[in-house]
Amino acid sequence: MEIFLNLSAITHIVKQVHQAWATTFYPMDPVGMASHYSEDAILYGSAIALFSGRDGVQQYFETLPEGMYIGVKFVPEYMVSLTPEVISMAGSASFLRQGYDPLEVRITQVFVMRTNKWLIASHHVSPKQVL
Repeated sequence: MEIFLNLSAITHIVKQVHQAWATTFYPMDPVGMASHYSEDAILYGSAIALFSGRDGVQQYFETLPEGMYIGVKFVPEYMVSLTPEVISMAGSASFLRQGYDPLEVRITQVFVMRTNKWLIASHHVSPKQVL
């Protein structure tokens, strides 16, 4: 398997994107959230529907209950560079909620380099509990 980016570089990139994402997640800023995604992004969040494109991503974040989420903690467990401009990540996330236990999910994301910025091209979450 060819290695395009080393694990240290991948970890740094994913951490930067997640930190930027978290700063627009709380307080909730749907326009800011959408800015972390590529124009052709796909998002399967906690809603049943698949959202696509930056406008779809913004729409998804506009539907989340206002004031419920107060933070997020990402735990990347596996990351790989598929090309010099594509990173795949699998792990978990804890979404902190006002007055509730954290929402624990599994998460997969694909990051792409577009116009000198790393963006999320694919984002999928699913419940951690076994079905």
